[in-house]
Amino acid sequence: MFVLSFSGAAVRASAGSDPVPALLEALGSVPLARPAERTAGPEVLAAASRAEDALDALLRAREEGPWRIGLGIGAVDRPLPGSVRELAGPAVEAAAAAVGGARTTPGVAIMVRAADERQRGTAEDAEAVLRLIGWMIRTRNRGQWQAVRALREDPAATQVQLAQRLGVTQQTVSRAVRTSGWREESAAHPLAVRLLSMIDLTSTR
Repeated sequence: MFVLSFSGAAVRASAGSDPVPALLEALGSVPLARPAERTAGPEVLAAASRAEDALDALLRAREEGPWRIGLGIGAVDRPLPGSVRELAGPAVEAAAAAVGGARTTPGVAIMVRAADERQRGTAEDAEAVLRLIGWMIRTRNRGQWQAVRALREDPAATQVQLAQRLGVTQQTVSRAVRTSGWREESAAHPLAVRLLSMIDLTSTR
Protein backbone atom coordinates (compact mmCIF):
# COMPACT_ATOMS: atom_id res chain seq x y z
CA MET A 1 0.00 0.00 0.00
CA PHE A 2 1.11 3.56 -0.71
CA VAL A 3 0.22 6.09 1.98
CA LEU A 4 0.67 9.77 1.12
CA SER A 5 0.79 12.48 3.75
CA PHE A 6 0.57 16.07 2.49
CA SER A 7 1.58 19.08 4.60
CA GLY A 8 0.32 22.40 3.27
CA ALA A 9 1.77 25.02 5.61
CA ALA A 10 4.01 26.35 2.83
CA VAL A 11 1.07 26.45 0.40
CA ARG A 12 -1.07 28.39 2.88
CA ALA A 13 1.76 30.86 3.45
CA SER A 14 2.13 31.52 -0.28
CA ALA A 15 -1.59 31.56 -1.14
CA GLY A 16 -2.90 33.20 2.02
CA SER A 17 -5.90 30.86 2.23
CA ASP A 18 -6.85 27.29 3.06
CA PRO A 19 -5.22 25.07 0.37
CA VAL A 20 -6.91 21.82 1.41
CA PRO A 21 -10.19 22.07 -0.58
CA ALA A 22 -8.31 22.57 -3.87
CA LEU A 23 -6.06 19.58 -3.15
CA LEU A 24 -8.99 17.34 -2.22
CA GLU A 25 -10.72 18.33 -5.45
CA ALA A 26 -7.57 17.58 -7.47
CA LEU A 27 -7.19 14.18 -5.81
CA GLY A 28 -10.87 13.37 -6.35
CA SER A 29 -10.20 12.05 -9.86
CA VAL A 30 -7.37 9.74 -8.74
CA PRO A 31 -8.50 6.11 -8.13
CA LEU A 32 -7.39 5.93 -4.50
CA ALA A 33 -7.91 3.02 -2.10
CA ARG A 34 -9.85 5.42 0.12
CA PRO A 35 -10.77 9.05 -0.64
CA ALA A 36 -8.26 11.62 0.55
CA GLU A 37 -9.23 13.49 3.73
CA ARG A 38 -8.05 16.40 5.80
CA THR A 39 -6.47 15.23 9.05
CA ALA A 40 -5.70 18.48 10.90
CA GLY A 41 -5.06 22.03 9.75
CA PRO A 42 -3.57 22.13 6.26
CA GLU A 43 -2.79 18.39 6.34
CA VAL A 44 -4.19 15.70 4.04
CA LEU A 45 -3.86 11.90 4.04
CA ALA A 46 -4.44 9.58 1.07
CA ALA A 47 -3.82 5.91 0.27
CA ALA A 48 -3.32 4.19 -3.07
CA SER A 49 -3.14 0.53 -4.01
CA ARG A 50 -1.03 1.05 -7.16
CA ALA A 51 2.24 2.88 -7.76
CA GLU A 52 0.75 4.63 -10.80
CA ASP A 53 -2.01 6.13 -8.67
CA ALA A 54 0.41 7.19 -5.94
CA LEU A 55 2.52 8.99 -8.56
CA ASP A 56 -0.57 10.63 -10.04
CA ALA A 57 -1.64 11.88 -6.60
CA LEU A 58 1.83 13.24 -5.90
CA LEU A 59 1.98 15.09 -9.22
CA ARG A 60 -1.48 16.61 -8.75
CA ALA A 61 -0.40 17.89 -5.34
CA ARG A 62 2.71 19.51 -6.81
CA GLU A 63 0.50 21.11 -9.44
CA GLU A 64 -1.56 22.71 -6.66
CA GLY A 65 1.43 24.30 -4.94
CA PRO A 66 4.52 23.63 -2.81
CA TRP A 67 2.98 20.82 -0.76
CA ARG A 68 5.45 18.92 1.41
CA ILE A 69 4.84 15.25 0.71
CA GLY A 70 5.74 12.09 2.57
CA LEU A 71 5.18 8.74 0.87
CA GLY A 72 5.18 5.60 3.00
CA ILE A 73 5.16 2.17 1.38
CA GLY A 74 4.37 -1.09 3.13
CA ALA A 75 1.68 -3.11 4.80
CA VAL A 76 -1.47 -1.68 6.40
CA ASP A 77 -3.88 -3.26 8.82
CA ARG A 78 -6.71 -5.22 7.20
CA PRO A 79 -9.56 -4.96 6.58
CA LEU A 80 -9.29 -1.38 5.37
CA PRO A 81 -11.38 1.04 7.45
CA GLY A 82 -14.03 3.23 5.87
CA SER A 83 -11.98 6.39 6.40
CA VAL A 84 -8.34 6.88 5.44
CA ARG A 85 -7.86 8.71 8.75
CA GLU A 86 -8.47 5.40 10.54
CA LEU A 87 -5.83 3.60 8.50
CA ALA A 88 -3.07 2.00 10.58
CA GLY A 89 0.01 -0.10 10.02
CA PRO A 90 3.69 0.17 9.04
CA ALA A 91 2.99 2.14 5.83
CA VAL A 92 1.12 4.81 7.81
CA GLU A 93 4.01 5.11 10.23
CA ALA A 94 6.45 5.34 7.31
CA ALA A 95 4.38 8.12 5.72
CA ALA A 96 4.34 10.07 8.98
CA ALA A 97 8.12 9.80 9.26
CA ALA A 98 8.51 10.81 5.61
CA VAL A 99 6.35 13.93 5.82
CA GLY A 100 8.11 14.90 9.03
CA GLY A 101 11.37 14.89 7.10
CA ALA A 102 9.80 16.66 4.13
CA ARG A 103 8.71 19.56 6.35
CA THR A 104 12.37 20.46 6.95
CA THR A 105 13.72 19.53 3.52
CA PRO A 106 14.93 22.45 1.38
CA GLY A 107 14.12 22.51 -2.31
CA VAL A 108 11.70 19.86 -3.55
CA ALA A 109 10.06 18.57 -0.36
CA ILE A 110 9.27 14.96 -1.28
CA MET A 111 10.44 12.07 0.88
CA VAL A 112 9.91 8.31 0.47
CA ARG A 113 10.12 5.78 3.28
CA ALA A 114 9.75 2.00 3.04
CA ALA A 115 8.28 0.25 6.06
CA ASP A 116 10.68 -2.62 5.39
CA GLU A 117 14.17 -1.40 6.23
CA ARG A 118 15.62 -3.83 3.68
CA GLN A 119 14.07 -1.63 0.97
CA ARG A 120 15.72 1.55 2.23
CA GLY A 121 18.06 1.80 -0.77
CA THR A 122 15.24 1.39 -3.29
CA ALA A 123 13.19 3.99 -1.42
CA GLU A 124 16.09 6.43 -1.64
CA ASP A 125 16.35 5.76 -5.38
CA ALA A 126 12.61 6.38 -5.82
CA GLU A 127 12.86 9.57 -3.77
CA ALA A 128 15.69 10.83 -5.98
CA VAL A 129 13.63 10.27 -9.14
CA LEU A 130 10.53 11.91 -7.65
CA ARG A 131 12.48 14.93 -6.45
CA LEU A 132 14.07 15.28 -9.87
CA ILE A 133 10.60 15.24 -11.46
CA GLY A 134 9.47 17.79 -8.87
CA TRP A 135 12.42 20.03 -9.74
CA MET A 136 11.59 19.84 -13.44
CA ILE A 137 7.98 20.93 -12.97
CA ARG A 138 8.42 23.55 -10.26
CA THR A 139 8.37 26.60 -12.58
CA ARG A 140 5.42 25.68 -14.83
CA ASN A 141 2.91 28.45 -15.44
CA ARG A 142 -0.85 28.04 -15.68
CA GLY A 143 -0.89 27.52 -19.45
CA GLN A 144 1.81 24.86 -19.27
CA TRP A 145 -0.05 23.03 -16.52
CA GLN A 146 -3.27 23.10 -18.54
CA ALA A 147 -1.52 21.54 -21.54
CA VAL A 148 0.24 18.93 -19.40
CA ARG A 149 -2.97 18.04 -17.57
CA ALA A 150 -4.78 17.55 -20.87
CA LEU A 151 -1.95 15.36 -22.18
CA ARG A 152 -1.89 13.32 -18.99
CA GLU A 153 -5.61 12.67 -19.27
CA ASP A 154 -5.45 11.79 -22.99
CA PRO A 155 -1.87 10.90 -24.08
CA ALA A 156 -3.05 9.90 -27.58
CA ALA A 157 -4.63 13.30 -28.34
CA THR A 158 -3.06 15.42 -31.06
CA GLN A 159 -2.04 18.99 -30.41
CA VAL A 160 -4.90 20.15 -32.64
CA GLN A 161 -7.37 18.20 -30.50
CA LEU A 162 -5.84 19.56 -27.31
CA ALA A 163 -6.01 23.11 -28.66
CA GLN A 164 -9.70 22.71 -29.45
CA ARG A 165 -10.34 21.27 -26.01
CA LEU A 166 -8.49 24.11 -24.26
CA GLY A 167 -9.82 26.87 -26.50
CA VAL A 168 -6.38 28.02 -27.66
CA THR A 169 -4.33 27.77 -30.84
CA GLN A 170 -2.28 24.73 -31.81
CA GLN A 171 0.84 26.92 -31.68
CA THR A 172 0.04 27.81 -28.07
CA VAL A 173 -0.27 24.14 -27.14
CA SER A 174 2.94 23.28 -29.00
CA ARG A 175 4.87 26.02 -27.18
CA ALA A 176 3.40 25.07 -23.78
CA VAL A 177 4.30 21.40 -24.22
CA ARG A 178 7.79 22.20 -25.46
CA THR A 179 8.64 24.59 -22.64
CA SER A 180 6.95 22.59 -19.87
CA GLY A 181 9.45 19.73 -19.95
CA TRP A 182 6.55 17.28 -20.29
CA ARG A 183 8.37 14.85 -22.59
CA GLU A 184 11.35 14.66 -20.25
CA GLU A 185 9.16 14.38 -17.17
CA SER A 186 6.89 11.68 -18.59
CA ALA A 187 9.94 9.66 -19.69
CA ALA A 188 10.90 9.38 -16.01
CA HIS A 189 7.45 8.19 -14.89
CA PRO A 190 7.98 4.48 -15.73
CA LEU A 191 11.19 4.41 -13.69
CA ALA A 192 9.45 5.99 -10.69
CA VAL A 193 6.57 3.52 -10.96
CA ARG A 194 8.95 0.57 -11.27
CA LEU A 195 10.92 1.57 -8.17
CA LEU A 196 7.80 2.19 -6.10
CA SER A 197 6.27 -1.10 -7.25
CA MET A 198 9.45 -3.00 -6.28
CA ILE A 199 9.06 -1.79 -2.70
CA ASP A 200 5.36 -2.57 -2.61
CA LEU A 201 5.88 -6.11 -3.92
CA THR A 202 8.04 -6.94 -0.90
CA SER A 203 5.32 -5.78 1.50
CA THR A 204 2.59 -7.88 3.02
CA ARG A 205 -0.60 -6.25 1.82
